[in-house]
Amino acid sequence: MPEYPQAALDFMNRDLAGFVALREELLTLLARQASHTEVDALPAELLRHTRHHFAEEERQMQESRFPPYPMHKMEHGRVLAELEKRIAQWQQQRDVESLRDFAEVALADWFVNHVGMMD
Repeated sequence: MPEYPQAALDFMNRDLAGFVALREELLTLLARQASHTEVDALPAELLRHTRHHFAEEERQMQESRFPPYPMHKMEHGRVLAELEKRIAQWQQQRDVESLRDFAEVALADWFVNHVGMMD
């Protein structure tokens, strides 16, 4: 993944590093053509991790009365919906190339842009 800026809060940097590690682990499994059973756990773990991070970030934004909170929360909802959609596609189609492309390109691009512009 390209370099990304650090956030102002320690919990965010830990969570962001966790996201990067899970994404890299997923890409490694896909590259070594791991079984579908091995791959299945990673997208779900990535979604769980992201939900947890977004919930904590949103709580912090509400507590500090962060002015662009509604827009930021809407972006979180959009990303979670996209992750859920991609996981469902994986579970139905088992399309390795599609999952790899999403994780390698779309997810990385979103992550770098989100951290750099919104976090």
